[in-house]
Amino acid sequence: MAVLRLKKAVPEDAAYITAMQYVAFTPLYEKYHDAISPVFETVENVAEKIADSDYYIVCCGEEQVGAVRVAEGSERDYYRISPIFILPDHQNKCLGTKVMEMTFAEYPNALGWSLATIKEEKRNCHFYEKLGFVPTGEEKRVNENMTLVFYEKTV
Repeated sequence: MAVLRLKKAVPEDAAYITAMQYVAFTPLYEKYHDAISPVFETVENVAEKIADSDYYIVCCGEEQVGAVRVAEGSERDYYRISPIFILPDHQNKCLGTKVMEMTFAEYPNALGWSLATIKEEKRNCHFYEKLGFVPTGEEKRVNENMTLVFYEKTV
């Protein structure tokens, strides 16, 4: 397997990240028809996120296969992951686990992490729980098909 690495995104990467995000999240949008889907995010919005947070492109060798964004949380040394995605052709190869581990390693002073995922996507919930995230108990109903569930991980 090619070397996996995180490459810090720059504003010029916004269009490509937006296109990758559209491909990665379209299957979930088609399933849940949620108005908050990342498929609707604009290039301008992604560029703003690159400017005000740490956005990384996931590279497998020379191929760009996903992205992860790390934003400051509500307290110092607490971080929020939103979004993280791997393109469909590269899923189910343990890349998500490796990307999360690499992301954690980028922030050795982190005291905690948070994120949200779709409650109905049991594989996603299991994935985050396997990495040490626990449900906070907070949930947000998006529509009749979908609920967001919030997770935290203390380091």
